[in-house]
Order: sequence, then C-alpha cells, then structure tokens
Amino acid sequence: MPIVSISTFFAIFIFIVLVGLYIFLTFYNKRSQTVIDKFIGQASGLRPTVFQNIKLRYSETSGLKTYIYPNNRCDLYLFDNYLAVVRRQDFVFKVFFAPILLTSDIESTKDNFNYLDTYKPDRITFNQIVKGEVDIKLTAPKHKHYKTDITLKGLTNEQTTQLEKIKNWC
Repeated sequence: MPIVSISTFFAIFIFIVLVGLYIFLTFYNKRSQTVIDKFIGQASGLRPTVFQNIKLRYSETSGLKTYIYPNNRCDLYLFDNYLAVVRRQDFVFKVFFAPILLTSDIESTKDNFNYLDTYKPDRITFNQIVKGEVDIKLTAPKHKHYKTDITLKGLTNEQTTQLEKIKNWC
C-alpha cells in the first residue's frame, strides 16, 4: 500500500509542476510575443532581408557555468547596419524570446529599437569547413562576464553571401 500512495504523490506532484510550468510559459510567451510583434511592425517599415526558420545553436557562459539551449530555431532580420535574431525554442513547450540586435554601433541602434537588448559582436567567423555555418561570439555590454555563443546552421550560399556584410562589425 505505501508504494501506491508514494507513486500517487509523485504523479500528482509531477502534474502540478507541469501545469505550473505551462502557466508560467504562457505568460512569458505572451510578453515575448508582444515585443516580437512590436519589433516586426517597426522593422517592416525599414524593409529588412528576412531569413526564416534557421537552425541555431545558442549557449551562454557565466564564469565556469555554461547553459546550452537545445532545439533552437530563429528568424534573422538583416538591416544595413544591424542584424536582429528572433529566437524560439521547441522542447516540451514552445518558448519565444525577445529579439536581440547585433550591431557595430550600439548608440545609433538604441535610437530605433530602445526596447531590445543590443550587442556588439566580439568575433564573427564564417566556417569554411562546414558550409553554411556562421559563429558569432558576444559579450554582454553591462555584465562583461556573460558571454554568448550563437551558431547559425544550414544557411544557403545566397544567405551566407548576404551575411558577409556583418563580418567587419567586430
């Protein structure tokens, strides 16, 4: 009998945790989706080049801790002087993240998109061994010990050629 009551307790506990996680992600996604919609509305007037459904490897490092985010996809918005990455993660539930901007001039970009996180890339590498991969290394402007690694995967030759203009933003 104790095994049945223990397994019932764990089943109820796991159910409550999953429902709580679902409610949290619903509110988080709603907030992120509002920012994404605002960005897309503002960006559509600037006529960017859009690459949709790009595979993405995304990881953050803080000191000795590394956080890897699996199953990422993103949409890229390429403007003349900045690149926006709109990331989403498909795991148990779909999670949306607010867009981030990559640029060589943070101050001028903040004038247009002051509600987004803006980064100046530390290093941008176009991978020659694996075609269609671009590695981008970032450091948070406020907290220098946070480092982000972004790898764009599965880009076509045309997309890679269009992204060549971000190569000298470091």
